[in-house]
Amino acid sequence: MKSCRYLYGILVLLFSLNPLFSGTPNWDCDEDGVLDNLNDFQNNGSITSIVLDGSGTNLGSPGDLLASFVDGEQRGAAIATEIPFGPNAGQYSFLMLSYSNAASGETMSFKFYDNESDTIYDLVETYEFVSDMTEGNVVSPDILTVSGLSSDPCIDCDGNDCAGVAEYRGDDGVADACD
Repeated sequence: MKSCRYLYGILVLLFSLNPLFSGTPNWDCDEDGVLDNLNDFQNNGSITSIVLDGSGTNLGSPGDLLASFVDGEQRGAAIATEIPFGPNAGQYSFLMLSYSNAASGETMSFKFYDNESDTIYDLVETYEFVSDMTEGNVVSPDILTVSGLSSDPCIDCDGNDCAGVAEYRGDDGVADACD
């Protein structure tokens, strides 16, 4: 009986420390749902979306992240937010501002981080960035679809890969895998 309590205590400790050792991507280290270096950009645009798998099932859940990229440089971040009303009530959407120094013409791609499986997925859709754009809303969100597992390495907020190995950091102090 005593050994069962001891084992239970160890399991509780391991599960409580799990976020410290997870491979979450370096998309939103302060967990506010906003791109951490947004002041580096002059323009922004809004995309409200849901992420679906190939069968049309909403993949969003608490702890999930969505990010936009232009040529591999992160340009936006969003945390999963539960939709409180309307036809998508109870599902999770992503309310993201994406950023650019160009008024238009850059192509954004997207990646989805599934917190439950600790997996990063590439998404099919791309958007042309246009300053002040508004794509989707909570009642009628844009649909983003998973295309497959991402080949990008998993980087935590300290710049370590999933195995805890420090990644090379460039002059900007950001791990190269996130640039």
